[in-house]
Amino acid sequence: MDDKRKKEIQEYAERKASEPLFGRGSPRDDGAEYRQAMQENAPYLSLGIQMALTIAAFAGLGWWLDKENGTSMWIGICSGFGAVAGLGYFLLVVLRMEKKKEAKRK
Repeated sequence: MDDKRKKEIQEYAERKASEPLFGRGSPRDDGAEYRQAMQENAPYLSLGIQMALTIAAFAGLGWWLDKENGTSMWIGICSGFGAVAGLGYFLLVVLRMEKKKEAKRK
């Protein structure tokens, strides 16, 4: 994390810590900050579920192949491939979003 971002986080934390708990200004301000935070972080919220579903789908495929062929190796192979594919997609999406954020800051 760069120094500029750390400073922004520190200033935000200090500002929020100094506000009273009740009657903190207009509700519109809090709602706007919440919406902005959700817009920035929404793409990250579904990545874990996508990764788990990818692994589960490939494990299901492996189970079906084992059932049809009378073997016990396909579930391991397909689950491993699903884990690699899910993790690869996870990293790809995160790196793309970070590049967009960096380009937006400049």
